[in-house]
Amino acid sequence: MLQAHRASVTLLIISLLPLSQMSQAAPLPSVNKAQQSCLLEPSREVELSSEVQGVVRAMAIRRGDKVKKGDILMTLNSEVEEAVWATAKAKVDFAARKVNRNQKLFRKKLLSAHERDEMVTELRLAKSQADEAMVRLKQRETSSPIDGVIVEKLKEPGEYVDQSPFLRIVTLNPLRAEVVFHAQVYGQINKNMQFTIYPEGNEQGYKGKVDIIDPVIDVGSNTFAVSLLLDNTDQSLLAGLRCRVDFLTALPILIQHNTGVVFESLQDDKTGKD
Repeated sequence: MLQAHRASVTLLIISLLPLSQMSQAAPLPSVNKAQQSCLLEPSREVELSSEVQGVVRAMAIRRGDKVKKGDILMTLNSEVEEAVWATAKAKVDFAARKVNRNQKLFRKKLLSAHERDEMVTELRLAKSQADEAMVRLKQRETSSPIDGVIVEKLKEPGEYVDQSPFLRIVTLNPLRAEVVFHAQVYGQINKNMQFTIYPEGNEQGYKGKVDIIDPVIDVGSNTFAVSLLLDNTDQSLLAGLRCRVDFLTALPILIQHNTGVVFESLQDDKTGKD
């Protein structure tokens, strides 16, 4: 998408180069509305994979469902892991009872320090084995790492999964808008600067805030990308919509010259009106 934006900017600049065949220079066209095209996209996208291989036991979600961070989305068959954990827990309980039973004997000097150390070490090892068994059991569950919406589900209960993605989740609040600017305005755009965004078919403006500014200029198109975050708490905006970014109130007025693209300060214009 960014390459398409940059290509359009490049074509604009090329088309404005002076032509030696023309006897008279073309008039300088001014832009009445300082706007750039953009696309509304999810602010985050996760392709979820399982930590371990196995057969799906349960996946009680559907495409379009909203999920919260930490929600368990899929569990694998885990009978073996559950049995291992139960055995390890029983060993911990036994070792703990053994240590407690012999506390009085140790205080009365009827139990050597070596014997007590063996029992305490046995308890510690049993706890470590139980912890490991619990970790392996938890690996049979996959939870959501973000708040979002399920947009793609590739597996069903009974199917085999490995490390390949089986679920795709996106965050729709906030939304993200990617905009491409000419390199000549680099340095005029700062993080947290506000822009007005107009979704396609909607004349209501929404405030967007600069989140990421590309640190590198694209050599081929002489442009750089800016990422804006847009509040979508009420879910009134849809990802995938084309949009326009109005930077008239945040940046200078865009003027197209036959030698390229330059900017003229708004402040002079406002001062003249005052």
